[in-house]
Amino acid sequence: MASKYKLCYRSYMSRYFKRPVAAAMTLRTVLLSLQSLLSSAEPDDPQDAVVAKQYKDDYTCYKRTAKHWAIMYAQATACTSNDDLEALALFDKNIQQLMVMGFSEQDSRVALSSKNWNVEAAVECLFS
Repeated sequence: MASKYKLCYRSYMSRYFKRPVAAAMTLRTVLLSLQSLLSSAEPDDPQDAVVAKQYKDDYTCYKRTAKHWAIMYAQATACTSNDDLEALALFDKNIQQLMVMGFSEQDSRVALSSKNWNVEAAVECLFS
């Protein structure tokens, strides 16, 4: 099991650092490497292409979407500006609008967030 993990970890880290990773890494080194990966966005080599596109095309929408997901799934507090609070309220209103049409909350949230919270584009996505 440990050798399988080391192999997976080495190939995962090599992909992001574009160089071979040493086989003997301390826990501290591993955690620092993971922290580095989590704190620096790589929109040109994304884990999620939709999020990367939003990050590059509409950074404000990206930040508000991230806040929305953090509030919904990580119990984050909504300590934001008034503009952000209004946008988050609109996101919730759009989700409710799609739910009234018969879509699930999860499907509505995913479709809207992937379409920059545009209801018409999200409905088109859900019907396709």
